[in-house]
Amino acid sequence: MKKINLDDLPIKGKEPEVKNKPAQEIEKKKCCSFGKIKIGKKTKILFSFLAVIFIILAAFGGFLYISGRDLLAEKEPLLASFNQVKEAVKQQDLAKVKEGVLATKNSLAKVENKVEKIGWMKKLPFLGSYFSDLDHGFKAGSAGLEAVDLAVEALIPYADILGFSGAASATQSGKTTMDRITFIMTTLDKISPQFDQISEKLLTVKSEVDQIDEVRYPEDFQGKKVREIIKAAKLAVDQGANLMNDAKPLLEQLPKLLGMEKDQFYLIIFQNDAELRPTGGFMTAYGILKVSKGKISPLLSQDIYSLDARLSRTEAAPEALVKYLKLPYGDEARSGRTPQWRIRDMNLSPDFALAMEKFYTYYVRAAGNQTLTGILAIDTKVLTALLKIIGTVGVPEWGNFSAENDKRCDCPQVVYRLEELADKPISGVNLSRKAVITPLMHSILLNAFQSPKAKLPLLMEATLKSVYEKHFLVYLFDKEAQKAIEAFNLAGRIKEYSGDYLHLNDTSFTGAKSNLFIKQAVEQKIEFDNDGGLIKTVSVNYKNSFPASNCNLEKGGLCLNAPYRDWVRLYVPKGSTLISSNGFETEIKTYEELGKTVFEGFFGDKYPLRPQSSAKIVFKYKLPAEFNRNNSYSLMIQKQPGIEAYDYVVDYNGQKQEFELRTDKEIKF
Repeated sequence: MKKINLDDLPIKGKEPEVKNKPAQEIEKKKCCSFGKIKIGKKTKILFSFLAVIFIILAAFGGFLYISGRDLLAEKEPLLASFNQVKEAVKQQDLAKVKEGVLATKNSLAKVENKVEKIGWMKKLPFLGSYFSDLDHGFKAGSAGLEAVDLAVEALIPYADILGFSGAASATQSGKTTMDRITFIMTTLDKISPQFDQISEKLLTVKSEVDQIDEVRYPEDFQGKKVREIIKAAKLAVDQGANLMNDAKPLLEQLPKLLGMEKDQFYLIIFQNDAELRPTGGFMTAYGILKVSKGKISPLLSQDIYSLDARLSRTEAAPEALVKYLKLPYGDEARSGRTPQWRIRDMNLSPDFALAMEKFYTYYVRAAGNQTLTGILAIDTKVLTALLKIIGTVGVPEWGNFSAENDKRCDCPQVVYRLEELADKPISGVNLSRKAVITPLMHSILLNAFQSPKAKLPLLMEATLKSVYEKHFLVYLFDKEAQKAIEAFNLAGRIKEYSGDYLHLNDTSFTGAKSNLFIKQAVEQKIEFDNDGGLIKTVSVNYKNSFPASNCNLEKGGLCLNAPYRDWVRLYVPKGSTLISSNGFETEIKTYEELGKTVFEGFFGDKYPLRPQSSAKIVFKYKLPAEFNRNNSYSLMIQKQPGIEAYDYVVDYNGQKQEFELRTDKEIKF
């Protein structure tokens, strides 16, 4: 039996010894031999799939690059044609506007055509929403250009009158201003269909733009505030569409209101904004105007005190007059009598229509029933704006009036002269001396009608600006006509609004004309409380930079600038609750009026706003529960008539908007 050597048997887990090989070679194989790498079937499929995805993404990226490059190539022509339209509008050249609109339409069509080729991208996630926005933008732009085209066609018959060039006008340059006004009034009905078409196009623009969500875009990109630009564009489109819609009823009423069908008669009231009252100023004088086929003639001019002289009794004066106006109301109360509300102080409501309803009730008692169309109210800003265009005018028995600066008040000469006629002490009492307003208006309008054709567009612009800034207010007795006036914001109404709201209303109980020199700055700061509700702080700074007047009656000077006493009301959303206040001498009174919550206070007896000084008041309050951080925020600010402008800051949780407030303004964050 063969003997077995156990050392020669293979051991499991060890490589068998390789004989007859050099030791170095054996060692080399041990350290460097890995064998074959086996790739499984699943791994091969994964790599193949990734390769396909890479190829698709590369192709898609290349496609996007080429498409983007093609679109960018059309950017410059589109911008150039758009700028051509803007420049033509500035130059008031209708022919160039039409050329620019046509060029912009062509450029827009080219871009839109290229975008249509990649329209399928709207179905893609993420990118789809941006391509949809682009599509909405194109549709809005196209409808907007059509609206401009229609507007140009509507304006061509009036090009000569409105100061436009580059179009054959239906009027002749040699005709009088009255003839041109008559032409406008007698042809407005012919352009009514065009207004409907323009309004329809603007509503299309609004509908398309409203579908663009600015939240999808960055707040800032390459130094541009993208979201703010989109928001501002949407707001401008909304306002434009609303303006066109609101203007149509007024345009339909204008021929009737200007006496094209039959003569119209208006009560005109002069509100002295140098002595600020709720609807724009102290009612100084009144008159009657006849309007026949656009021609205005004065029939009567009286001092406002002549109406009070005819009324022995009216009704009990409101509490504010008794508390803060010593003469005559406070003295009457202290003597045990019931203070009677004077007609000159009946514009206490900040809503002009309601104030005029009250005023007219007692006007009829004092002056008798008259066939009137309505009431017009103007202030010194209207007179100054017109005089800047037509120059100095003379009024028999009253002298000359102009818009030139008078150093005695650093104000227009017409303002100083009117204050001088109204308030400067003279020998003897002459109640009719404030009655200059109607003859002055007649002289201004007469000069305007006889002015060169080139001044008519400027006069129209000044009139519209006075309306826009609430220096010219209207109240009409016909309900349909009043609706048209209200739609165009000519009526001085306190508006209903679903969002946040603010109306600051100051009433001067000074007697002097300090509002000539007072400038106001307002800051609204909106913050979130722990529950997400909105806390609002409204700060108002009053600054009077002019020296004090000599108000000594014995010296016979004109008392313009004196310590200022102010009855303040802040109108805010109904249901707001006051947290604190500062700067007042009385406890803040809270009540509801005109669908708003009102915070009322007063300062000026102990700590008046003196000449060459400043004062500050603060309201802090919580908005109703429906206003919270989870809902979108919008704000309506209604400017008080009579005030020229406020410096304004609105700070919504760190987002700021700064502007000069000259009219009602809506803000969105």
